[in-house]
Amino acid sequence: MILPVVSLGIFDPLYVAFGWFMRLLYDATGNYGIMIILFTIILRGLMIPLGIKQQKSTLKQQSLQGEIAEIQRAYPNDKAKQSQLQMELYKKHGASPLCGCLPSILQLIIIWPIFRLIQAPLQYIMKIAADNIKEIGNTLFQLTNSAGATLITQTELSRVTTSNIPIINALNDHASALAAVIDKNLMNLSQLIDLDFFGINLGLTPTYLPAKLFGAEWQTYVPLLIFPLLTLVTTLIQMKITRLTMPNRKKKAEDKEREKVNPARAGQAPEDKSESMMKSMNILMPVFMLWTTFSMPSAMGLYWIIGNIMMILQSVMIYFLFTKKMDLAAKEAAREAEAKIIRN
Repeated sequence: MILPVVSLGIFDPLYVAFGWFMRLLYDATGNYGIMIILFTIILRGLMIPLGIKQQKSTLKQQSLQGEIAEIQRAYPNDKAKQSQLQMELYKKHGASPLCGCLPSILQLIIIWPIFRLIQAPLQYIMKIAADNIKEIGNTLFQLTNSAGATLITQTELSRVTTSNIPIINALNDHASALAAVIDKNLMNLSQLIDLDFFGINLGLTPTYLPAKLFGAEWQTYVPLLIFPLLTLVTTLIQMKITRLTMPNRKKKAEDKEREKVNPARAGQAPEDKSESMMKSMNILMPVFMLWTTFSMPSAMGLYWIIGNIMMILQSVMIYFLFTKKMDLAAKEAAREAEAKIIRN
């Protein structure tokens, strides 16, 4: 997948900031894979406060379910009035039904610059000028390997500024080509990225094509399948953990069971809009992630895997720090209210 170049001002600061930070990490570690891992951990770590805010907002919404149920009973046939009063209630108590989706929305915003950096690391991380990259491509297209083929193809040459991976691989594989490029002052040796990560080239794209998986290059492409596989597995685990650590999860499950036993109760519980949005995101995000792992360099899959692990740790941490305590407090309040009714 080759993305069109986006030069909108809203993305430029992210290109610069992410590129600068990745270069700092690469210079410190000398390993492209470790750079991706550290970048993802730090980026997701910075998003933890947003996750905490999301969970607090969700807890506030849960505490308002009784009042929302009263609104729905008061205006059973007026959806517009229900929505208006619910939004006023949320505003009054500082809760937002959209807050539950903010981390996913933010992730979609920052993913575009990450796409660009992973596809064109020479330009965005190593800060090689686009004109120099074009000239490097022209130089490699004029050189041939031992089989007589050019070091990059015509198609790769036409996309050289949006996808630097072919020229990185060519320069790493052919010392004479690298020397020629350096002699022309098109780049420095320190600007060449080593894409190897424990024997796997993170610049190559995973494939499901039998011709590559069972052909002469199977030793190269079969190991790459670990990235889409682990992306899918960690995504499913992350979704499961998120559901298990949701506020009032047990109460919601009990309410659904009661509705099954007594259909007359169906629809009496107030609709949770944030939960509906999260269900949609839980369907779209795994599909989107899996698609990108099969259409972009393997570094993208590594980013998703580490990001999912960070989300799992975040969900567990927030649950024990906030959600569990709030759930216990809510249960205690419910027991006290029930006891008060019995006494009266």
